[in-house]
Amino acid sequence: MKWNQFKLGATGNYPRGKADDTDEGELQLAVAVDAQMAIIRIAFGKPVAWIGLPAQEARALAAMLTEKADELDRRRT
Repeated sequence: MKWNQFKLGATGNYPRGKADDTDEGELQLAVAVDAQMAIIRIAFGKPVAWIGLPAQEARALAAMLTEKADELDRRRT
């Protein structure tokens, strides 16, 4: 799939309230394997200085990255 098939970037929502003055709100991102470059790409749809995740969402992102890393390893063998 191509990155432009997803609506990435800011949603304008603050589902847990605003963390501080630098918080720009919720962010849609995409995680995919780039087999040609042998990397995992994380697309944010906009420049991002930081992301803050509650524990459950941090674990979900970690699982997604692990899944994509495993997929990349399978493609390379």
